[in-house]
Amino acid sequence: MWPYDINLGIFAVNLYGILTALGAGLGLWILRFSAPRAGLQVKFARDLAFWALLWGLAGSRAAYVLFHWKAFAGSPWRLLDLWSGGLMFQGGLLGGFIAAALAIRRRRMSLAKVGDALAPALSLGHALGRAGCLFSGCCYGRPAPHGFPLALVFPAGGGAPPGRPLYPVQPAEGIGLLVLTAVLFRLYGVRNRPRGLVLGAYLLGAGLLRLVMEAFRGDFRGIPVLGLPPTSWAAIVTAAGGIAVIVAARPEKNGPPDLVSRPAEGQEGLEGQQCQEGQEGQEGQEGQEGQEGQEGQEGLEGWEGQ
Repeated sequence: MWPYDINLGIFAVNLYGILTALGAGLGLWILRFSAPRAGLQVKFARDLAFWALLWGLAGSRAAYVLFHWKAFAGSPWRLLDLWSGGLMFQGGLLGGFIAAALAIRRRRMSLAKVGDALAPALSLGHALGRAGCLFSGCCYGRPAPHGFPLALVFPAGGGAPPGRPLYPVQPAEGIGLLVLTAVLFRLYGVRNRPRGLVLGAYLLGAGLLRLVMEAFRGDFRGIPVLGLPPTSWAAIVTAAGGIAVIVAARPEKNGPPDLVSRPAEGQEGLEGQQCQEGQEGQEGQEGQEGQEGQEGQEGLEGWEGQ
């Protein structure tokens, strides 16, 4: 693991910040594939995802500070130190959802349709974020039993307890999210796919995956409520929301309008004009041939009469 800062000259960053930024960039890039399959224009999807990302960062930071407010009480300037870690995914998902919902309502678009386009981007970006957690040492696992072959041992200087074998929750969840991303893309090929199916599958898959990983986490995640930390309850709510979206999903009567290939207006006009000109030319030729034939026949009859 590498929880230390990397000196870039005028400032220093760590791999947590680099991988978090890389996850956001890959999430925006993958929209070029997911947006058309969901029936959205790529530009609109990227603009929406950009603002949802900004609100998501604010929400994830606010949620982390809410659960670790004592660490920021004496150092308020650390609220802006995002590159050193301290983001909570559930808060980011909520913040991004609020921003996207407001924009969608203003544009009078379908939330399920937009969610289908953004779901793979969220899953891929989250997977890269988990890689950042791995190198930062945050979100670490409980102590693993002796001889556990996949245990991780973190060095000093990060967020995880150094020198102790721990469950590899960060890479396990990251790999699970990559698999989920592949599954979401496969769902685009479902025949008569209901609108909202991809979004619901993402919420259900991400919620269940997080709920399983929560059982192996060893970091502080808030005061337990009914035996479960708040992050586990958030995962349950996320999975339940996914089930509700899948149940409410309805097939589209017609295919997505943005995916239907139509000839351009200029091309239609040109083809119509060519067709009309060809028809007029053919009719004119037939009329001329008929007139010549009639004149020839009259001349022949006149000659025979003489």
